[in-house]
Amino acid sequence: MRTTNLLSLVVAMLVVGCVDAPITPEHILPDGQLRSDLSSSQAAFAATPARPVGRAVQVAAVLAAQPAGPLVDAATFTAEAGSVHLHLRADSLLEPRPVTFVWTHGESREEVPGVLAPTTTLALAASHPLNPDERGRWKVEVFTLAGDEPAQLLLTREFEVL
Repeated sequence: MRTTNLLSLVVAMLVVGCVDAPITPEHILPDGQLRSDLSSSQAAFAATPARPVGRAVQVAAVLAAQPAGPLVDAATFTAEAGSVHLHLRADSLLEPRPVTFVWTHGESREEVPGVLAPTTTLALAASHPLNPDERGRWKVEVFTLAGDEPAQLLLTREFEVL
Protein backbone atom coordinates (compact mmCIF):
# COMPACT_ATOMS: atom_id res chain seq x y z
CA MET A 1 0.00 0.00 0.00
CA ARG A 2 2.77 2.43 0.91
CA THR A 3 4.65 1.58 -2.26
CA THR A 4 1.54 2.30 -4.35
CA ASN A 5 1.00 5.67 -2.62
CA LEU A 6 4.65 6.60 -3.01
CA LEU A 7 4.62 5.62 -6.67
CA SER A 8 1.42 7.66 -7.24
CA LEU A 9 3.03 10.70 -5.60
CA VAL A 10 6.16 10.43 -7.77
CA VAL A 11 4.07 10.09 -10.95
CA ALA A 12 1.92 13.08 -9.95
CA MET A 13 5.01 15.23 -9.34
CA LEU A 14 6.45 14.27 -12.73
CA VAL A 15 3.21 15.22 -14.50
CA VAL A 16 3.09 18.58 -12.70
CA GLY A 17 6.74 19.18 -13.56
CA CYS A 18 5.96 18.87 -17.27
CA VAL A 19 3.44 21.72 -17.16
CA ASP A 20 6.18 24.20 -16.33
CA ALA A 21 8.60 22.98 -19.03
CA PRO A 22 10.88 25.75 -20.30
CA ILE A 23 10.42 27.34 -23.71
CA THR A 24 13.24 26.27 -26.00
CA PRO A 25 14.48 27.82 -29.29
CA GLU A 26 12.43 25.37 -31.36
CA HIS A 27 9.26 26.79 -29.74
CA ILE A 28 9.96 30.31 -31.08
CA LEU A 29 9.26 31.53 -34.63
CA PRO A 30 11.70 33.94 -36.38
CA ASP A 31 9.39 36.88 -35.54
CA GLY A 32 9.56 36.05 -31.81
CA GLN A 33 6.08 34.53 -31.52
CA LEU A 34 5.49 31.07 -30.01
CA ARG A 35 4.82 28.24 -32.43
CA SER A 36 1.29 26.86 -32.30
CA ASP A 37 2.02 23.74 -34.33
CA LEU A 38 4.17 21.92 -31.76
CA SER A 39 2.77 18.84 -30.13
CA SER A 40 3.51 20.11 -26.63
CA SER A 41 0.74 21.00 -24.24
CA GLN A 42 2.02 24.54 -23.63
CA ALA A 43 -0.30 27.41 -24.46
CA ALA A 44 0.81 30.86 -25.54
CA PHE A 45 -0.85 33.78 -23.78
CA ALA A 46 -0.15 37.44 -23.13
CA ALA A 47 -0.38 38.99 -19.74
CA THR A 48 -1.69 42.52 -19.50
CA PRO A 49 0.46 44.51 -17.10
CA ALA A 50 -1.49 45.86 -14.18
CA ARG A 51 -1.72 49.61 -13.81
CA PRO A 52 0.31 50.80 -10.82
CA VAL A 53 -1.89 51.44 -7.83
CA GLY A 54 -1.30 54.75 -6.07
CA ARG A 55 -1.24 55.03 -2.34
CA ALA A 56 -3.21 57.74 -0.61
CA VAL A 57 -0.97 60.43 0.78
CA GLN A 58 -2.05 62.44 3.78
CA VAL A 59 -0.61 65.97 3.80
CA ALA A 60 -0.39 68.06 6.97
CA ALA A 61 0.20 71.79 6.59
CA VAL A 62 1.18 74.77 8.72
CA LEU A 63 1.15 78.38 7.51
CA ALA A 64 3.55 80.36 9.63
CA ALA A 65 5.45 83.62 9.70
CA GLN A 66 8.50 81.62 10.82
CA PRO A 67 10.69 79.89 8.18
CA ALA A 68 12.17 77.53 10.79
CA GLY A 69 12.21 76.72 14.49
CA PRO A 70 9.06 76.62 16.60
CA LEU A 71 6.15 77.22 14.24
CA VAL A 72 2.84 78.93 14.97
CA ASP A 73 0.06 77.93 12.57
CA ALA A 74 -1.87 81.06 11.62
CA ALA A 75 -4.70 82.20 9.39
CA THR A 76 -3.84 85.92 9.60
CA PHE A 77 -0.52 87.67 9.00
CA THR A 78 0.58 91.28 9.08
CA ALA A 79 2.17 92.64 5.92
CA GLU A 80 5.13 93.61 8.11
CA ALA A 81 5.87 89.88 8.67
CA GLY A 82 7.57 89.99 5.27
CA SER A 83 6.69 86.45 4.17
CA VAL A 84 4.32 83.59 4.77
CA HIS A 85 5.84 80.10 4.87
CA LEU A 86 4.08 76.85 4.03
CA HIS A 87 5.44 73.88 5.97
CA LEU A 88 4.27 70.40 4.92
CA ARG A 89 4.48 66.82 6.09
CA ALA A 90 3.53 64.05 3.65
CA ASP A 91 2.64 60.75 5.29
CA SER A 92 2.82 57.55 3.20
CA LEU A 93 4.70 59.25 0.36
CA LEU A 94 7.27 56.79 -1.01
CA GLU A 95 9.40 59.16 -3.10
CA PRO A 96 9.64 62.90 -3.81
CA ARG A 97 6.83 64.15 -6.04
CA PRO A 98 6.95 67.31 -8.19
CA VAL A 99 4.13 69.71 -7.36
CA THR A 100 2.98 73.23 -8.15
CA PHE A 101 2.29 75.76 -5.40
CA VAL A 102 -0.34 78.30 -6.45
CA TRP A 103 -0.57 81.54 -4.47
CA THR A 104 -3.78 83.47 -5.24
CA HIS A 105 -4.75 86.99 -4.14
CA GLY A 106 -7.77 88.57 -5.85
CA GLU A 107 -7.17 88.25 -9.60
CA SER A 108 -3.43 87.70 -9.11
CA ARG A 109 -2.19 84.11 -9.36
CA GLU A 110 1.42 82.97 -9.05
CA GLU A 111 2.48 79.37 -9.80
CA VAL A 112 5.71 78.14 -8.25
CA PRO A 113 7.19 74.71 -9.03
CA GLY A 114 8.28 72.67 -6.05
CA VAL A 115 8.72 69.22 -4.59
CA LEU A 116 6.67 67.37 -2.01
CA ALA A 117 9.17 65.19 -0.19
CA PRO A 118 8.52 62.22 2.08
CA THR A 119 9.07 63.42 5.64
CA THR A 120 8.03 62.41 9.11
CA THR A 121 8.15 65.99 10.38
CA LEU A 122 7.03 69.35 9.04
CA ALA A 123 9.45 70.82 6.50
CA LEU A 124 9.50 74.17 4.72
CA ALA A 125 7.95 73.58 1.29
CA ALA A 126 7.27 77.08 -0.09
CA SER A 127 7.32 80.74 0.86
CA HIS A 128 5.70 83.86 -0.52
CA PRO A 129 6.67 87.49 0.17
CA LEU A 130 4.05 89.79 1.68
CA ASN A 131 3.78 93.39 0.51
CA PRO A 132 1.82 96.15 2.27
CA ASP A 133 -0.26 96.75 -0.90
CA GLU A 134 -1.40 93.11 -1.02
CA ARG A 135 -3.63 93.07 2.04
CA GLY A 136 -6.76 90.92 2.01
CA ARG A 137 -7.73 87.28 1.43
CA TRP A 138 -5.14 84.83 0.07
CA LYS A 139 -5.19 81.18 -0.86
CA VAL A 140 -2.34 78.72 -1.35
CA GLU A 141 -2.97 75.45 -3.18
CA VAL A 142 -0.73 72.47 -3.84
CA PHE A 143 -1.31 70.55 -7.09
CA THR A 144 0.29 67.47 -8.58
CA LEU A 145 2.02 68.13 -11.88
CA ALA A 146 -0.18 67.59 -14.89
CA GLY A 147 1.06 64.70 -16.99
CA ASP A 148 -0.94 61.93 -18.59
CA GLU A 149 -3.72 62.82 -16.15
CA PRO A 150 -4.95 66.28 -15.10
CA ALA A 151 -3.34 67.91 -12.09
CA GLN A 152 -4.97 67.00 -8.79
CA LEU A 153 -5.46 69.32 -5.83
CA LEU A 154 -3.58 67.94 -2.81
CA LEU A 155 -4.10 70.78 -0.35
CA THR A 156 -5.66 74.21 -0.03
CA ARG A 157 -5.26 76.78 2.75
CA GLU A 158 -6.75 80.25 3.01
CA PHE A 159 -5.28 83.13 5.00
CA GLU A 160 -5.59 86.87 5.36
CA VAL A 161 -2.96 89.59 5.28
CA LEU A 162 -3.79 92.53 7.56
